[in-house]
Amino acid sequence: MDGNENSSHDDIASHFEGMDPTHLSAFFETPYALLPRGRNEVWVIVPRFVPFYLGHLERQTDSYNYFIVNKYVDWISPLPADVREKVGISPLFESAKVANGTVVFSSREERDRAQRRYGELVDGEAGECSLCVRKGREFELIARIIDDGNLPFVPSPVVSRDLRPPPRSIELRDYQQRAWETFLRTGMVGVYWPPSAGKTFFSLYCGERINGNKLVIVPSVTLREQWEERILTYCRFPDEWQVHTYQYLTGRKGWVYGVGNTALTIFDEVHHLPATTFSRLATIKTTYRIGLSASPYREDGRTEYIFALTGFPIGLGWHDMITIGAVRSPDVTVYLYTSQHAKRQGLKALVRTLTGRVLIFCDSLRKGQQLSQELGVPFVHGGTVDRMNVIRSHRMVICSRVGDEGLSLPTLDAVVEYDFLGGSRRQEAQRVGRVMHSSIEGVHIILMTDEELHRFERRLYALEEQGLSIRCLRGNGAGQSGSGE
Repeated sequence: MDGNENSSHDDIASHFEGMDPTHLSAFFETPYALLPRGRNEVWVIVPRFVPFYLGHLERQTDSYNYFIVNKYVDWISPLPADVREKVGISPLFESAKVANGTVVFSSREERDRAQRRYGELVDGEAGECSLCVRKGREFELIARIIDDGNLPFVPSPVVSRDLRPPPRSIELRDYQQRAWETFLRTGMVGVYWPPSAGKTFFSLYCGERINGNKLVIVPSVTLREQWEERILTYCRFPDEWQVHTYQYLTGRKGWVYGVGNTALTIFDEVHHLPATTFSRLATIKTTYRIGLSASPYREDGRTEYIFALTGFPIGLGWHDMITIGAVRSPDVTVYLYTSQHAKRQGLKALVRTLTGRVLIFCDSLRKGQQLSQELGVPFVHGGTVDRMNVIRSHRMVICSRVGDEGLSLPTLDAVVEYDFLGGSRRQEAQRVGRVMHSSIEGVHIILMTDEELHRFERRLYALEEQGLSIRCLRGNGAGQSGSGE
């Protein structure tokens, strides 16, 4: 260390000599700053050394994390009282409930205000405190009301004649039991727990308790196969269940087949439902409904529709789930390479060091096929037949996006991300979930070039905002870590 460095450190130390301990005490009591960002929404700015994980990590500097905290965060995992008070989250209306073609408010004044605000979505007065909803615009109106801070759902409790005794094959954890009680009271819920917290088994339990036909809607054939296997394993009445993909049901043939009157409809990975192509599935005639997602946000600005198309939100933060031991917190390591060639060589060397069951993600079909030949392992993609059997029968597989969501492998040792969808935070959150589903202490490894880290670092925010620690290391040609970054 030369003299200039000593001088620089002395200058910094001199600033701390006059520190006011009163200010330091205040910092420890409230180690964050709040800045307004929009209605019912604020920036929460926190030094990175403070273990604060709340909301959506939108931006990051070397010194600070910038979280967005809003009504969605509060609905999924209630904010601490002091933060909630400072955020000032409040609904626009005292009460706004949408049901049976009308929206009912608490007063005539609120009705008139809503008529001015939602004019294109309503058809006129339905009563002293209510408005008629324009035909075909109900979910759009619900989304608008949700965006204004109200949950406009009218509970439709599960009636006793629809109930069966509890199944012996599925036992609920405490938080799952609380979710079941909420479902009984409301008949429609969105369940937003982290990966491996038991969303699928909670839904199977609900289906076993409810008499009648069940419809499960999933985003991929991989998940359809997995649901069908679990239904056969855990359900006493498997003939009552149908499982279809969003794509199939929105096709002309699918719309006719499989969407009759159902007792319970389950939208798995419900963050797909607001897509323009899939949103009409929300109109399926069903007595009860459940939406499931570990990542209830959309990068196209339609997050409110996730809530609008499902029901009363039930959530518990990843950090809370990890604390109570409901889910595992995997080790996350990012290996950095100077070029795509170096990254490819690093992967080849890395897989030789990994033992146990390994899942390698590769978005590109061309790269996936090449890696499959070079590594001598199967590549599972959209054209693969009997995907789950292929995945389970090999120790190591390469998988395209068809394995991103919901895939559960109880003995998975490592997930390696080689090729990915740019800066997609949702994909990152879903992929780390594959190793969280494992019953063993698995690891999550991400391979990036320096350029990819520069362009797509935002995808890693999905891990940091949940309190997962990330090691960033320089990968050499042998795929081993070198000097820290």
